[in-house]
Amino acid sequence: MQGATSIGSHIPAAVVYPLGRSVLTRRETEVLHLMAEGITTKAIADRLGVTFKTAACHRGRILQKLGVDSTVSAVRWAIRQGIVQP
Repeated sequence: MQGATSIGSHIPAAVVYPLGRSVLTRRETEVLHLMAEGITTKAIADRLGVTFKTAACHRGRILQKLGVDSTVSAVRWAIRQGIVQP
């Protein structure tokens, strides 16, 4: 499929908290992994085959869901949760 990107098996289907409540979708988790690698929103968009606006929307939703105001804070959260490796 053109524009499709394979999602690695190391990325969970979703980040889930107790009681089965999903915090981040699989795509948001994938974007968070890319953010943790220091990849810009533009490069994330290119890598995922989506528009810049879509990638920025994913990034914004991640920050909102985690209750943080920066990429650094989101990555710190992901490290503490064991979602990404430092």
